[in-house]
Amino acid sequence: MTKFRVGIVGLDHWYAGLGAMRELKDHPRAELVTVAHWDMDHARETIVAAGAEPTTDYASVVARDDLDVIITACPTADNAALVCQAARSGKHVLSVKPYALNLTEGHVVSSAVKAGGVHFMSFDSLYRTSAATQLYKKWIDEGWLGQPISAYAMMRSVLPTQIWPEVHGRTWWLDPTKMFGGGWVDHAIYQIDHLRYLLGSEVVRVSGEVSNLKHKSEPLEDFGAANITFGNGVVATIEVTWAIEPSGFMQAFHLVGTKAQVISEPTLAPGKLQTVDFAANTGWQTIDAPGRGEGQPLFDHLLDCIEGKAEPVAGPYDSFKNLQACLAFYEAARTHTVVQL
Repeated sequence: MTKFRVGIVGLDHWYAGLGAMRELKDHPRAELVTVAHWDMDHARETIVAAGAEPTTDYASVVARDDLDVIITACPTADNAALVCQAARSGKHVLSVKPYALNLTEGHVVSSAVKAGGVHFMSFDSLYRTSAATQLYKKWIDEGWLGQPISAYAMMRSVLPTQIWPEVHGRTWWLDPTKMFGGGWVDHAIYQIDHLRYLLGSEVVRVSGEVSNLKHKSEPLEDFGAANITFGNGVVATIEVTWAIEPSGFMQAFHLVGTKAQVISEPTLAPGKLQTVDFAANTGWQTIDAPGRGEGQPLFDHLLDCIEGKAEPVAGPYDSFKNLQACLAFYEAARTHTVVQL
């Protein structure tokens, strides 16, 4: 079987880029051909060890005519132009998140994807193919949870100062010319998409606060908390921060329905879910959570879609709606108002 030929553009978003490289090693359906990164002092050895051709020229990768799929892990500020060039030349794209700085860029990307007749997905939709998300969706669709009424998502993390694993410096995540937000959007965009997918509903109203609670001299916030209302009436709170030390890292996801409730707190209870069925009156129960390896990687799902084996779980519309909701949050926080979408 002929393998899909893949190029990676940038390792700036290093944990996504390096994760993609690991995923492509010995992949049965894909071959990593080339990887671009500006810092070959750190990246060259890793790229060569992966059997790929190293280059510092990002544009040259998307311009190649011998690639089928492009994965971008470049800064958001550079992404839209690279994605458009790749898509218009017929290459399918798995994109960095957020995929654009503003809605105008988002519209341009959508037009390029349509013109190229290709598939596009962004890493902000990676929860959709996870086993845990599929379990939550099953509980909603089959009625065990009842009607969803509220959700809580949280990640408390550190200031992103690693330009490469264990190598510290000023990263693009801290540069307001390369990103429109800081500590909140960094991981809240995943939860926006996650909830849109689970609830089958769009964000209609946003309010919230951003602040620099710890890193007061940073130009982008280290704390954000949003109140988000969906069209079906579900109210979600999303708190994401860069304001703690590594030892205090924590994440959680709570989903409340009229019939039951589920809590995932993998930092405190790895591999477990806490559930309560209100009608059963048995109190909180601890069950095994789906393993991280039980779902399907988003890249493999993309290949299935290219081959016509599956319908896409996400596309340009989803990345646009995720971006729109995130930008609305920052507008609400800046103006101390409620923003309607």
